[in-house]
Amino acid sequence: MTARPARINPDTKPALLVAVVLTSGLAAISFTLSFAGLSAIAPWAAVPPHLAWALPVFIDGAILVYTYAALAARARGEGQGRAWTWLTLWTAVSVASNGSHAWDAGPGGWQGALGSILAGLFPVGVLLATHTIADLIVARPADTVDVDTQDTPDADESEPPRVVPSLTDEQRAAIVELYAQGLSVRKVADRVGLSKSTVHNVTRLTASRV
Repeated sequence: MTARPARINPDTKPALLVAVVLTSGLAAISFTLSFAGLSAIAPWAAVPPHLAWALPVFIDGAILVYTYAALAARARGEGQGRAWTWLTLWTAVSVASNGSHAWDAGPGGWQGALGSILAGLFPVGVLLATHTIADLIVARPADTVDVDTQDTPDADESEPPRVVPSLTDEQRAAIVELYAQGLSVRKVADRVGLSKSTVHNVTRLTASRV
């Protein structure tokens, strides 16, 4: 019998902790570099010197907030469009601001152009690092729904699934109709604005009554 090589399980708490710590360090470095550039251009926006620190906190802080908002909405099965729109906007503002400062304060020529590109990557680093951290600690919908909906050998098939009691008859009817049309649970959930687990429970309950 051939022994399998030892591998790291990425879902264990120690592995997640190491990943989060390392990614947090990268996020801190990216934020610090972006902070330097944005605070330097605070006078461009007529911000007083004693409030120069507030400009990078305002811009890059929005990146942190909307990254978490987008992933939290994903975990809840809610719409993410607005959060991603604002996240894209604030990242673009930070990239343009850092790049403009580097070009203004740089040596010009191709060196200045390269410096502007590098400076524009600072907020991108903040975005990617923050997104990675949140993605590690915020569960995806499939991670939370599949566990509840997966059939196990010990499960009592005679017991119908529980349905959220706050659903109206119209919502239940819409779920049943859309599911009967061949739509997946995910698509039905998107159409009616409910979680996948709720839609799954309604469809199972309906099937058990047939």
